[in-house]
Amino acid sequence: MKRKISRLGLSILFLAPVIFVYSIFIFLPMLSSLYYSFTEWNGVTDTAFVGLKNYKSLLADSDYWVVFFNTIKLVIITLVVQIPMGLIIAFLLYSKTRGMKIFRTIYFLPVVIAPVAIALMFSLFYNSEIGIFNIILEAVGLDMLKKNWLSDTHTLLYAVMAPQVWQYIGLYVTIFLGALQSIPEELMESAQIDGANKYKTFLHIILPQISSFTSICTVLCITGSLKAFDHSWIMTGGGPGVRSAYLGVYMYKTAFVNSDFGMGSTITITIITVSLIITGILNMITTMKSNN
Repeated sequence: MKRKISRLGLSILFLAPVIFVYSIFIFLPMLSSLYYSFTEWNGVTDTAFVGLKNYKSLLADSDYWVVFFNTIKLVIITLVVQIPMGLIIAFLLYSKTRGMKIFRTIYFLPVVIAPVAIALMFSLFYNSEIGIFNIILEAVGLDMLKKNWLSDTHTLLYAVMAPQVWQYIGLYVTIFLGALQSIPEELMESAQIDGANKYKTFLHIILPQISSFTSICTVLCITGSLKAFDHSWIMTGGGPGVRSAYLGVYMYKTAFVNSDFGMGSTITITIITVSLIITGILNMITTMKSNN
C-alpha cells in the first residue's frame, strides 16, 4: 500500500510542472476567451455582458463564413497533399537507405524555417514582374498562364495555401520515416519470402503497422490548418477583404485591429470547438478500427 502511495506521489511530482504550465498558458486563456466571448470589450473600457449576442452576430456574418470555408479548404488540401506526400517520400527514403540522413535533413529543413521567411520568399516568387513562377512559364512558352498570383481572385487563396502546404510536408516525412523504421524487419522479410511485391507489402503490411502514426499526423494536420495565420497575414493580410483570410487571421483583425475583443474571443471559441469536434471524431474512428 505504501509503495503504491509513494508511486502516486512521485507521479504527481513529475506531472505537476506540466499541469501548471498547461493550466497557465492553455487552460486559463481558454476559459478567459470563453468569458470574453459573452461580453463587449474594446480592451480599454469596462466589459459589458451581452450573452449570446456575439455568437448570433458571428453566425449572421457573411465574412465569417467565407473565412470559415477558406479554413476548411485548407484542412482538406493539407490532408490530401501533406500526409500522402509525407508517406510516399518517407517510404522512398526507407526503401533506399543510401544518403537517407542527408535527404531527411533536406526535407525537414523548411519546417524549422520561420513561416514569415517562407511567406516573404513566396511573395517574391509570385511577383508578376520578377517572380520565378512567371519567368518559368515564359521560358517554356506558356505566357498565357502568366498572372499576378496574389491579385487574381481565382488563384489568390490557393497561392496563399501553397507555402504552408509545402513547408510542413517534411514534418510528416520525418514522422512516417520513424514509423517505418519501427516496423520489425522479420515482418518485412516474411512478406518478401511469401512473394509479396513492394506494392502489396506497402498496402497490407506497412499501412496497418503505422496506422496509429497516421492518426497522429492527421490530427496535427487538421489542428495546424485550423490555427493557420502566418502565411496569410504576411502575404496578403487576409485581403482583399477576407478572400485569403483564415479563422486565425480573422480573429486577429477583429480583436487587435478593430479592437473588438469580445467578438475576437467568440471566433477563438469557434476555432477551439471545431478542433475538438474533428479530433473527437477522429479518435472515435481510430478506437472503432482498433477494436475491430
